[in-house]
Amino acid sequence: MTIQMDKIWKDYELGGLEQKLEELFPFSPPDLESLLQRLIKGDVLGCIRDFLGTTIQGFMGGFASLKQVLIWILVLGIAAALLSHFMEIFDNHQIADIGFYFTYLLMIVILMKCFVEASSVAVSAMENIVEFIQIFIPAYFLSIGVAQGSLTASAGYQILILIIYIVENVLLKLVLPLIYSYVLLSVINGLWIEERLTLLVESVEKGIRFLLKTLLGMVTGVSALQSMITPAIDSVKAGTLQKAIGAIPGVGDAADGVMETVVGSAVIIKNSLGIALLIILLGLAAAPLLQILITAGLIKAAAALLGIVSDKRITACTNKVGSGSELLFKTVGTAVLLFLITISIAAYTTNRGF
Repeated sequence: MTIQMDKIWKDYELGGLEQKLEELFPFSPPDLESLLQRLIKGDVLGCIRDFLGTTIQGFMGGFASLKQVLIWILVLGIAAALLSHFMEIFDNHQIADIGFYFTYLLMIVILMKCFVEASSVAVSAMENIVEFIQIFIPAYFLSIGVAQGSLTASAGYQILILIIYIVENVLLKLVLPLIYSYVLLSVINGLWIEERLTLLVESVEKGIRFLLKTLLGMVTGVSALQSMITPAIDSVKAGTLQKAIGAIPGVGDAADGVMETVVGSAVIIKNSLGIALLIILLGLAAAPLLQILITAGLIKAAAALLGIVSDKRITACTNKVGSGSELLFKTVGTAVLLFLITISIAAYTTNRGF
């Protein structure tokens, strides 16, 4: 079975995607034509290894700055502990309180700098993912329409539009502000010895986690239910047409064989485009997710070490900012999973028995 790349490029209008990919991957843009050629030949693992390796490699250069953050957090936390114990020598506890609040404010500055950088990475990652999906899904669902049928392509396209709406209007405009509120409340909570906002902070965190799980379960369920119905309807229509063509005297067998070849080629193209879409999507998300995860891990590690020597409020504040970065990671991961699951279900359920 021979598949001509020039014809695929023209029929599915893939030429306009390369310019957008150069904008989304300024340092190492993927060669879409080469990627498709390798996927059509079956080199899936090689494509994933090469593409993701190149993408993540560009991030590792900025790892040194994250280690500096860990050092500064530890230094300030230890300094706060030493200052508090030193000030206890004096009878006037106001001096000790002033020393604590001074170091606490310095700690907040560093922690908020880390969190703001992580949040900007999260926002940029989700915006890039949405932009990429918007430019790629017309070509992909055109291939699904050719391989399976227009009803399946239309239903899948509508679900992806729904996911784009969820990412833009729920994750970016609702969940992220809730995470910002969670971190700010955690910082303010450390100003009181009684930690009066603890229950409110925990409630906001539980609400964010519940919302992310609900969105993931809802979209997965809708995608699975849709995949049970529309592909079956298109398969019945295509099977009826194929039987009608096969029943034509004289040319029926030849026409049936040609149709099988055409459908098989369409399925290969559709699956290759789908895998290319998944690989590039993972490439877009890999470096931001890794950066946010390492930031959250370093802040959490600093909180664990500070718990040995530093003030309880400084330790709790550091830990909560680490939890906020962890929530950023889960939010971006949820956005990626929503697209990955939907596209994977669409690719798997539209193979027409091949």
